[in-house]
Amino acid sequence: MRISAIQLSFLCFCFSLAAAPARSADEQALFTLDESVWVTFYDLPSRRFHAIRDEFVRRDFQTASRNLVTAAGFLRVEAGRAVPELRDAINGVADKLDGMSRVLGESTVTAADLDAEFARAHWLLSQHYLVMALRSRETGAHSNAGHYLWATAHHMERAVLWSNARIDRNVLNALDSIREMSNKLRDGQRPQRVYRDRPIRLAAQTLIAVGEHLNRNVRIRELVEPELAR
Repeated sequence: MRISAIQLSFLCFCFSLAAAPARSADEQALFTLDESVWVTFYDLPSRRFHAIRDEFVRRDFQTASRNLVTAAGFLRVEAGRAVPELRDAINGVADKLDGMSRVLGESTVTAADLDAEFARAHWLLSQHYLVMALRSRETGAHSNAGHYLWATAHHMERAVLWSNARIDRNVLNALDSIREMSNKLRDGQRPQRVYRDRPIRLAAQTLIAVGEHLNRNVRIRELVEPELAR
């Protein structure tokens, strides 16, 4: 997988990296970023969301607005990689975060509004990364599959927390198991041994259970049905 020059330029802006002078679209050089590097940014929204919430409480709206734009940019990059079932929804959250960034100091935006969008973003990302784990397994990119499974568990858990809901003990145990198996894949252990324990099926089952608990739509249900039937 490669990320386009436009996406990478946007990320450089978002991450406050040194930027070269702006070029036209025709003049812009092509940059690529390996998927194995990009996947390690999976928790950027989590870090930004916590910072935004703290800044909002402290009424540091300028910094919070910048972080909202950064989070929205990340979501747009992932929307570009997402399956059609998720693409518009992820872009919709990005648009909402951008809109909030422009009016953050006004009474029209509340802490509850932020929490709701953060939960929605995490829920969609958990589904996106589960699909990416499936793709990685199918292409033999087992280390990436491990990273994506870890990201799936991470975003599922955050979706519950930002929804101000409790996590069932069975779900917690399942998330721990997913993380344990994803670590083995990331560390290069024999993938077929790990897959015998069906980590992706467990992640899909847990996703559906969390969706029912939160009353949220599982948009990728048809994509994971074959995995559930294995």
